[in-house]
Amino acid sequence: MMTFKGWILAATALATTALTATLPDAAMAQDGEKLRFVVVSHIGSNDPNMNWLTMAMEEFGKKYPDVEAEYISTNNYSIQEHVRLLEQAIATRPDGIAVPVVSPDAFEGPLRRAIDSGIPVVAFNIADGRPESERIPYVTYVGGDELLTGRKLGEYALSQVEAGVVPAPTRVVCASHDSAHEGLKKRCAGMREVMEAAGAKFDELFIGAEPATARNTLQSYLSANTDTNYIFTVAGWSAPWAWGVANEMGLSPDVDMEGVTVLTVDEGPVSIEGVRQGHVLATNSQGFWLQGYAPLEWLYWNVKHGYAPQQDILTGPIIITKENADKWSDLVRSVFGEEAYNQQNTW
Repeated sequence: MMTFKGWILAATALATTALTATLPDAAMAQDGEKLRFVVVSHIGSNDPNMNWLTMAMEEFGKKYPDVEAEYISTNNYSIQEHVRLLEQAIATRPDGIAVPVVSPDAFEGPLRRAIDSGIPVVAFNIADGRPESERIPYVTYVGGDELLTGRKLGEYALSQVEAGVVPAPTRVVCASHDSAHEGLKKRCAGMREVMEAAGAKFDELFIGAEPATARNTLQSYLSANTDTNYIFTVAGWSAPWAWGVANEMGLSPDVDMEGVTVLTVDEGPVSIEGVRQGHVLATNSQGFWLQGYAPLEWLYWNVKHGYAPQQDILTGPIIITKENADKWSDLVRSVFGEEAYNQQNTW
């Protein structure tokens, strides 16, 4: 694998306006055959994390010119649409598929059929969280551990309570935009474990992905649960919504010893700037660049050489705090570019 510094220097900007991104044509392999891998994702061009994935795929294409890799997604996400895209991809008989297992129940049928037909599958970003004997028999999983993400962010918050930076949690709400998303549910579950063990009450709240609806839902919840002093948004782009509602309600949501404390996820500009500006206590990186590169490499090694790793490959979480947020800002600006970074900062 490339070094951390190496992939930063190698990554270049890709357009994210198209919902399907195909890597540039490359030279044919020596045997005259070109493998075709398809990434069927729930992360569309309206999500800054797509930048990480498609840039990593471009770098993969430079190292493996005998592979054509396609990225397929939609901005109007639903599990049904994701399954439809997956089934369409399987019907084209690719040499390998990389896919987040957003819903094991919904994805089990098509993925097992693909695997039974000889198409290797690598899960990325979201694993099948069931016991190994029950889960979809993909080659491996590459991505973060979302239960661990919730735990580590919760543990960091409690360390800051002990340091006198933020107040002790009394009631914590985990605000989610997708009630069926296994990864988001695990983030909430990890946070719940830590916060309930610390004596706090905990609720999960479905807010949806539409800003006005999400804000109204959060306002109603905070009005009805006045002891709430922590909000955990399981998407980075919803953190400004939560902060804005709490601020309008006079709940002092900045990082201090008063009012509400906000936690969020991912290394997107909005999450990093939230930390840098003191609106968000902490966020995390789940290693999105590796999630775009490593699944394709494992598919290649599996097809070409029969390799399969003996365990899942975790790319995160790494906690981003006030102490390291400046470095993360520099990193993401170098990858996304100054203009794109600023556009995605919605504070």
